[in-house]
Amino acid sequence: MTLYVDILFIVNFFITYLLLLVTKLFMKTDVKAYRLIFSSALGGLYSLVILFDELSFFISAIGKLLISVLIVFISFGFVRLQRFLKAIGFFYLSNMVFLGIILGVWLLFKPNGIIIKNNCVYFDISAKVLLISALLAYLISFAAVKIYNRTIGKNEIYSLTIIKNNQEVHLFAFADTGNKLKEPFSNYPVIIVDSNKMQFEAERLIPFNTVGGDGVLNGFKPDNVIISSGKKMIKTDKVYIALSNVESKDFSAIINPELINF
Repeated sequence: MTLYVDILFIVNFFITYLLLLVTKLFMKTDVKAYRLIFSSALGGLYSLVILFDELSFFISAIGKLLISVLIVFISFGFVRLQRFLKAIGFFYLSNMVFLGIILGVWLLFKPNGIIIKNNCVYFDISAKVLLISALLAYLISFAAVKIYNRTIGKNEIYSLTIIKNNQEVHLFAFADTGNKLKEPFSNYPVIIVDSNKMQFEAERLIPFNTVGGDGVLNGFKPDNVIISSGKKMIKTDKVYIALSNVESKDFSAIINPELINF
């Protein structure tokens, strides 16, 4: 079977990019495009290990693990160990889904062969069929993640405690996937809180961008916030509070889901 290095790289670059997009959906976080592109290029380059002489299973498995950890690190960074491990887990889950769907398409088309070498797989099908399969896998994964997020997060209200200068404010908060606001200098996620519920003075302007236009919100950095539900409790100081109008009878704050996605 003939292996084409350029096709091998391009296809694996594209598939790695789609895998990272699915992982991003699971993580409910924003990632800079250049980070995904750089990570995908690394994935494409690593696929060339299939051209090397046969490696032991242990060495190839360790290499696969290290490169996947590096890809996740470049894409999502490292903020907390739990969050980083969760990103790795979702990345591997995405890999399994993709491989299963692509293998299914491969069995349908029944090409001449398949190469599994150094823990890498090369399908003897055209790049067009493989990329279409990858796109199909992405669409299926996208739909599954959306259903998962809606099912898990539906109508879940959190208890929110904001602590600053030894004073505490207790509120109810809703985790909204539409809130991806971050403080631009620290890149910390932002919780939007009803200004009528806050007694702390604003000390910073936090810019925002929506479909309706751009603007700024008054905000401040708390000493800590505690977010809790019946399932878990999270305490962090890596967060900002933005003051706005929150029109709801059930909650007074809107949480960036990145804060609770551990």
